[in-house]
Amino acid sequence: MLYPRTSLSVFSYVKTSEKLGEWNEKVTQSDLYKKTQETLSQAGQKTSAALSTVGSAISRKLGDMRNSATFKSFEDRVGTIKSKVVGDRENGSDNLPSSAGSGDKPVSDPAPF
Repeated sequence: MLYPRTSLSVFSYVKTSEKLGEWNEKVTQSDLYKKTQETLSQAGQKTSAALSTVGSAISRKLGDMRNSATFKSFEDRVGTIKSKVVGDRENGSDNLPSSAGSGDKPVSDPAPF
């Protein structure tokens, strides 16, 4: 059994839904909507192309920079510093080099946090 209030709510919902459907149809068929949709689509395509071009240019510049003499010199220096700090791990030695004046004391591991 339906209560009068419930059937009124269902009726209101159906009528509102129909009206919104009509408005949606009118809006999407309007010239203004179509022009706006086309303009936004074109803007999106142009933005995508521009960002792609910028990304390619940045990638190319970074590649050029990585191949420069200055970067190679910097990379060599960082490698030298790393080998002094870390030690020669390729030969199986994971110990840090002992500092001057430390004697034969082993380096202790710091306590975990």
